[in-house]
Amino acid sequence: MTDLLLPVFPLAVVLFPGTQLPLHLFEPRYRQLLADVRAGDGRFGIIPAIPGVAERDLPVGRIGCVAKITDVDMMPDGRANIIVTGCERFALTAFVERDAPYLVATGTIVPDETGASPVALAVAADEVIANFKRVVRAVRTLNDDTDPLPELPDDAAQVAWNVGAMIDLDLDSRYRLLAERSPAARLTQIDHVLRKAIPDLELQAALKAR
Repeated sequence: MTDLLLPVFPLAVVLFPGTQLPLHLFEPRYRQLLADVRAGDGRFGIIPAIPGVAERDLPVGRIGCVAKITDVDMMPDGRANIIVTGCERFALTAFVERDAPYLVATGTIVPDETGASPVALAVAADEVIANFKRVVRAVRTLNDDTDPLPELPDDAAQVAWNVGAMIDLDLDSRYRLLAERSPAARLTQIDHVLRKAIPDLELQAALKAR
């Protein structure tokens, strides 16, 4: 596995590989992180926080995601709105002492498991995409929203993360989806959430359409 050394930002959010996340930076330490990262390779780590656990007490093995800054909107008072794109996942190995106001940590890259049948993955991804479209259509009917359906990736291993980034999931569910190394298991997790939501949403949408 590859070793990483990154500035890290523990947050009560989950960034998935291949997806985007907007962040508002206002604390002085994260303004400094932004300046330092922009002067370097534009990458830092986002580690999902654990409620009630201090940042430095996050456990070894906690899974995070490398964030690449793709857009920055600086404000006159030094705050910033940024957009990051998720890159590879990493497992926290240690926090290290550095002359910086923010945390710096080492980690190892976390790859997906290999060996899954590409055909089976493609079939499972198609099912998730179909169910996701049903959810989106129902929600947009309820909200009188005529925007086109969001595009999803062709890569079956990526589909669950993209859908997960767009639907309502609690932090624990998002973390499990991030940490899951089996693309098939990720698709199963997301499909379960979608199937559970579909009947009620479609019923509400049908009643509204009347």
